Amino acid sequence: MKKIMYLLIASLFLFACNQESIKLKGELEGLEDGTLLVKMKTNKKIREKCIDTIQVVDGEFEFRSNDIKPPVRLTMFVSEDCEFDVWIGKYGSYSVTGNLNEIKEPLVYKDDLAKEYQAYYHRLDSAYIIPVREKMQWVKQKNEQIKNGEKLSQDDEFTMFDYRKDIKKAFSRRRMSIVKTVRANPNSPIVMAIVQKEYKSFNNRHKEEMKKIFRRRFSDTALYWQLCP
Repeated sequence: MKKIMYLLIASLFLFACNQESIKLKGELEGLEDGTLLVKMKTNKKIREKCIDTIQVVDGEFEFRSNDIKPPVRLTMFVSEDCEFDVWIGKYGSYSVTGNLNEIKEPLVYKDDLAKEYQAYYHRLDSAYIIPVREKMQWVKQKNEQIKNGEKLSQDDEFTMFDYRKDIKKAFSRRRMSIVKTVRANPNSPIVMAIVQKEYKSFNNRHKEEMKKIFRRRFSDTALYWQLCP
């Protein structure tokens, strides 16, 4: 009887040791000591989930979960003015590093999803946003002037019309580029990560199409739940 009990305990111990999990060890410059909320954000704010509260000491933190099936987008909430995303594509141990004051998203070492996600985003911006960035800044500046009671000249009104049209076209082409990439790569967690982040920008037809495509491969993952809460 004792042998059976020992074997049972040993089996449970081995199962616990071999259980797949996500482990993060963070070391971020500019991250102050205190608490850090780990959230799973969705496309409906009321459904976002706070899954843990962890401590930050000397800019370092650790997080582990056996309950999340990647791919997943973890949002580390520092304060109302500061949060950052950590993208995880598969189970494993990862290092999260960088300077919180200089980067939008920290580096996640040894994870292809994080690296490829950021590379794809950079390509999107280079192709569609950067060419109209000066126009966007000009429109923003003029809108501030209008808000402050100033009137645009007739030339500025014509320019505003043309710039807005160009900006709208750039974002439309950007969205269609994502849709075409999803259709060509329906099994890619990278493009699903892009869609989850950009979901609100799609029209209803494309939203339904994206959900249908990813349901076939990723329906049991955390990122799919975040896409379709």
